[in-house]
Amino acid sequence: MRLRLRFRVLAAIATCLVASAGVCAQQVPEEDLKAAFIYNFVQFTQWPKEALKGASLTICASQGSALYGALQGVAGKAVNERRIALHPLADAVSGDCQVIVATEVDRPRLPAIRRASEGGAVLTVTDDSELIREGMMIGMVVEAGRMSFIVDNTRAGKAGLVISSRLLRLAKIVQ
Repeated sequence: MRLRLRFRVLAAIATCLVASAGVCAQQVPEEDLKAAFIYNFVQFTQWPKEALKGASLTICASQGSALYGALQGVAGKAVNERRIALHPLADAVSGDCQVIVATEVDRPRLPAIRRASEGGAVLTVTDDSELIREGMMIGMVVEAGRMSFIVDNTRAGKAGLVISSRLLRLAKIVQ
């Protein structure tokens, strides 16, 4: 009897937590949610040792995008014994960035983004469907109010990056 009562209480608590989590998720601005996803992408990616210089891991993004402001919330946080630094994408040259975040405003600058990411272990992330098709490694997609992502693991591997199988299992599509 006591076991059934405990089970019912736990089930009720779990139901309340799930219901309240849905309400909380709806209140989080989309850009903040994307920044949290990017933070997790970084946590579950391994770079070659020679690609990481110093005590920071640099995310480059366009200052003109709404996502840049949200990424300021993850700047300074620790990831794999390094602190995240945020750098303007417009000023980035090859070797400056370990992560490049490109949005719709960056479409005209795609050649410059490719130059900044070529020849190194740079994780490229976007929330723009056109840039996903242009070869970014991770694409964030919002469908029916839910955030999901796709991963081009082949492209990441060619760049020397290892994306954790735990992250790949959560992806909607893995190529």
